[in-house]
Amino acid sequence: MKSTSQVLFFILAHLATLGQEQPKRIPAGYTVHNVETPEGVSFGVGGMEFAPNGNLFVCTREGEVWEYHAEKKEWALFADGLHEALGIWIDPKSAEIFVIQRPEITKLIDTDKDGQADLYETFNADWGVTDNYHEYAFGLVRDGKGNFYGTLNTSLSWPGWARSKKWDVARVWTKGYKDTEGKMGRAAKYRGWGFQVTPQGKFVPFASGMRSPAGIGINKYDELFFTDNQGDWEASSSLHHIVKGRFHGHPSSLTDHPDYEGKDLNAIPIEEYEKLWTRPAVWIPHGELANSPGEPIFDYTGGKFGPFEGQMFIGDQSRSNIMRVSLDKVGGDYQGVIFDFVNRLQTGCIRHVFGKDGALWVGQTGRGWGSAGGKEYGLQQVKWDGKTTPFSMHDVKLTKNGFRITFTKPADRTLASDPANYPIERWGYHYHPRYGSPKTELKRSNASKASLSKDGTEVLIETELEESRVYKLNLAAITAKDGSKLANTIAWYTLNRLKD
Repeated sequence: MKSTSQVLFFILAHLATLGQEQPKRIPAGYTVHNVETPEGVSFGVGGMEFAPNGNLFVCTREGEVWEYHAEKKEWALFADGLHEALGIWIDPKSAEIFVIQRPEITKLIDTDKDGQADLYETFNADWGVTDNYHEYAFGLVRDGKGNFYGTLNTSLSWPGWARSKKWDVARVWTKGYKDTEGKMGRAAKYRGWGFQVTPQGKFVPFASGMRSPAGIGINKYDELFFTDNQGDWEASSSLHHIVKGRFHGHPSSLTDHPDYEGKDLNAIPIEEYEKLWTRPAVWIPHGELANSPGEPIFDYTGGKFGPFEGQMFIGDQSRSNIMRVSLDKVGGDYQGVIFDFVNRLQTGCIRHVFGKDGALWVGQTGRGWGSAGGKEYGLQQVKWDGKTTPFSMHDVKLTKNGFRITFTKPADRTLASDPANYPIERWGYHYHPRYGSPKTELKRSNASKASLSKDGTEVLIETELEESRVYKLNLAAITAKDGSKLANTIAWYTLNRLKD
């Protein structure tokens, strides 16, 4: 029997959503709530973090940092004058505040305790920046040893678009391709790199080959991940596992690699780059699922956000949606599955943070390329009601003969046991300097066998398996035992390696 306080909570939560448009795709039990942003302020969110006192700090593309007093629901300007701040980190004990802006990591200090930063202290500025508009600096995460990590965008270098020869530096199109097919370069040092900054403030180039790495995330094991956007040398948008020394595919950054000093990168055959390339852990199919993904974050809410503890969430700037990822370690490295979770919100989603109550705060911007939601900026919350279990594909894992699909609650036995209800597509992508890639070697089939567990929450399907393929599993024909429909009918699994 529910207590009076529980009943009141659910009533108030329902009332709060009245008059607010809900997304077309959202799992049962979840709702979206709009958060008022400072009046008259262009509020393109670049980063969000909660301080130890429970207040939310938001840095913006317009170079401001705002503090949201959660209890009073009031905003106060904390800092201003930054250059496109796209990440923030706050020490959970000392409450020290660091932001990343285009030229540096900056520590913001309120010396007189009046609620506004009055000392802007450079923590590190050892990467390059020009007046090229595409040289974003993304972040900011910190590991258990106190090292910061961020990612640096390549420069827009194609002369026909950038219209300046001073930026036409280190573009790579390689033999057999046109010189206009490599559009991004490295007009300033360390563009296209993921970097580390030690607790002492020392800059360490960490991993190369990034194109437009719009978000970096870290899990509780200090493993690092970033998302990249489709473009030259990037077949589709993608999620990567960062390991020191890895090359993620875009050759312009090798200009700053000691092994390539003085070398003509365009004289190196594409086959050599492909051997160096570490494939994405998860491909994010362009146009179907995302066009411009932002930062990955992990659900460590202890179940306050529903049945997806430990999984990853990524938003997309163009399509205004939120995706859910479950990683699968195969052959010592990550691959995995991605689902469309909420689609669509009011504007582009590039930054997220979980509150102590389990609500997912979604920081939004539509400036630049526009977004499906239509607004220029915004802030929303996605909340779970604490009681409803949506019928979802919870996870997909690779087996030696196919895939193990788990559900959040029992599936209909007749439907889930029929192999014909599991149509499957699989395809590859080109690795080349051209902008994006079509699907290659597209094949369609059905599962050859489907075996549902006794409790109805797990199905083993068998199908032909190939490495270096994306598998699209369509479960639209499957319903729950209680008749409810799947919240996410499609799963995209990136198969880099087969099971031993």
